[in-house]
Amino acid sequence: MRKHLRLASLLTAAIVGSSSLATVPAASADTGADGTDLATEEIVALVTEVAPVPITAAQTTESSEQIVATLDGGGKATIAAAPDDGISVLLPDGEETMSVSLPGAGHLDDATVGEDGSVTYLGDANTPSINVIAGEEEIRASAIISDASQTERFEYDFGGGVSVEVQQDGSAIAYMAEEVTDPDTGATSLVEKIIADVAVPWARDAAGVNVPTRYESSGSALIQVVEHRGGDYAYPIVADPTFDRPNFFQYRMRFNRAETAIIYDKGLGALGGLACGTMAPVCLLAAGSLVWNAGIAEKSRPKKCVQVTATQPYVAPGLVWWVDTYRGGPCR
Repeated sequence: MRKHLRLASLLTAAIVGSSSLATVPAASADTGADGTDLATEEIVALVTEVAPVPITAAQTTESSEQIVATLDGGGKATIAAAPDDGISVLLPDGEETMSVSLPGAGHLDDATVGEDGSVTYLGDANTPSINVIAGEEEIRASAIISDASQTERFEYDFGGGVSVEVQQDGSAIAYMAEEVTDPDTGATSLVEKIIADVAVPWARDAAGVNVPTRYESSGSALIQVVEHRGGDYAYPIVADPTFDRPNFFQYRMRFNRAETAIIYDKGLGALGGLACGTMAPVCLLAAGSLVWNAGIAEKSRPKKCVQVTATQPYVAPGLVWWVDTYRGGPCR
């Protein structure tokens, strides 16, 4: 028998009240747009109660169109007042580096801002509400599932030109392929610019019980699957993806099977100076590790390929790189 818990105890511990954007009605303690008893303050209290890791909201400014959070080391996270406009992240120079849609956006109310700095979009009877909080280092979007009739699939789309890849540990990345051309030879190579790291997903019911969840990918979309209909869970259920803010420089170079074999047999130099494109200085630093991991990839069954990833964090000096092996994608 499924349960639906009232949130009176959570509200007692929460700070009651929220602010609104200039064109958005203030949140009230009345029933939400989804026909349940979940108003903004209750949603904020529930997410705060069950989230495994707390996030403190970054300093924000509000207007009638958006909430803008200042990220650590520069850059901005923009949470739109209209749910159709989603979330975007800008670099310190103003360039947009990540944009992602919200699930069920067409059925969500406009944003209200809670006392904790988070942003809530109330849903309807068929559409879970969404709560978004931007910290200085990460952005969390939480879906609040009111009952067993609501969906088990939540789609976050990064838009055209982006691919989403689910990692072995259950986390995910979103990346764009960039073609680099050598001005002297005209030869080209592909590197992958990572625009988002997405933490391993979690989902918990109102009693704090874990609900089975996982990521799937479909082109530019990250899909969180929450298997809440098959268990005896206390509603509402909270499920999130947490997006780490992208770093200034965050690229990946993946070698195919033929290139991996050449690296193992003859060393990285056999591929020529252009092999890594933008990542050439990193490949030079990582040459020994690339050869070592290429050997591991060549001896694996089925065969794997080698890849190198590098990032330049905003708040720590120096380049960080690592080499490992992979299957799928260009590994053929």
